[in-house]
Amino acid sequence: MFETLASQLVLVFVFVAVAFAWWKGERPERIGALFNAVVCLGVTLFQAVSHQMFETIPILIADGILATGFLFLAFRYARLWLATVMVLEAGAFLIHASKLMELLPEGHPPAYYYYAAMNVASMLVPLTIILGTAVVWFNRSRKLRAA
Repeated sequence: MFETLASQLVLVFVFVAVAFAWWKGERPERIGALFNAVVCLGVTLFQAVSHQMFETIPILIADGILATGFLFLAFRYARLWLATVMVLEAGAFLIHASKLMELLPEGHPPAYYYYAAMNVASMLVPLTIILGTAVVWFNRSRKLRAA
């Protein structure tokens, strides 16, 4: 559940990305940030209602839904941040696969590396959306100054 500081920071960071994308972004940034927030909020609400941590399979399904949404956006809009998010989602699937196949170092709690890597991946997706929005904002303001 979202009881740890890292998971709470991810949730706050996702909503900061949504606010920034709606404030300064264009349509792909807004849709991508909102989609990321909806999936993140859905996972959070389900964990709060069920009072249990997710195992690997439900998180894998949520990441699959998120990756599919970003893939549809990438087909429609050619943006570098969408390609970066797709690479991050591929990394998340690699993390899920290593957890499912138990390819983790000996002598360490297996869940530690899995949740640490998932928290990092969860922070990098909204960061990529924020950077993509900043690039769009910069390019738009540069064009306005040139005109």
